[in-house]
Amino acid sequence: MADGFLSSLRSRVDDVRDDAERYGRRASSNLRDAGSTLRDRGDDARGELSRLWGQLEDLVERRLAPAANDAARYATSYARDGREAAYDVADQIREVTRSRPLLAIGIAVAATWVISSMLSSRR
Repeated sequence: MADGFLSSLRSRVDDVRDDAERYGRRASSNLRDAGSTLRDRGDDARGELSRLWGQLEDLVERRLAPAANDAARYATSYARDGREAAYDVADQIREVTRSRPLLAIGIAVAATWVISSMLSSRR
C-alpha cells in the first residue's frame, strides 16, 4: 500500500517537474529575443523551480519514506502476531481433539448440522 502511494506520488512529482522544465525552456526560448533582463528572470524562475524541486524531494525522503516504512513494519508485526495466535489456537484444538476424540467428533457433527441448517434456511 505504501509503495503504491509513494510510486504514485513520485510519478506525479516527475510529471510536475517535467512540465516545469518544459515551461522554463519554452519561456527561455521565447524570451531570448526579448533581452537579457527577461532571460535573467527566466533563469531565476528555472533556478527557483529547481530549488523547490530539491526541497520537495527532501521532504519526501525525510517524511513520507520513514512513515511508509513504519506502516509496513507495523503491518508485519500485526501479521506475525496473528499468525502466532492462529498457531496457538490450532495447537489447543489439536490437544483437545487428541485427548477427547469422541467429543471432537460430536462437536464437528453438531457444527455441520448447524451450518447446513443455516444454509438451507436461506434458500
